[in-house]
Amino acid sequence: MDTGSGFSALSEKDAILMGIDCSTLPLSKREAIGFGGFFRSRLLNTEVQLIFPATDNEEYRISQSGFLVICPPQDAPKREELVALTPSVLGMDILSKFDIYIYQKRVELIPRDVSDKFSEGL
Repeated sequence: MDTGSGFSALSEKDAILMGIDCSTLPLSKREAIGFGGFFRSRLLNTEVQLIFPATDNEEYRISQSGFLVICPPQDAPKREELVALTPSVLGMDILSKFDIYIYQKRVELIPRDVSDKFSEGL
């Protein structure tokens, strides 16, 4: 989770685990900044469905068209290490759909539409 990021992004490592060949994805039109400096990420031009576990074996799903994939440049020093260490990021485009509660040893995300229904009942 990154409340300082305006958008969510999938790491190249996670994309590979899902069977996505990042080299076939088009470059995004704008640069992003991260721990490794400025770079252009790739764009997954399809609908992505994020699935969050909920209570009682239910799931909360968020669909989003176009998703950034963080791919360090091919000529980046220590590229393999960057790919291995770069995390996927949940940014405010997704996090804003949740009420977020932070406890000492856990974080709880409650979908806004669920918490809004709960508040209406009070």
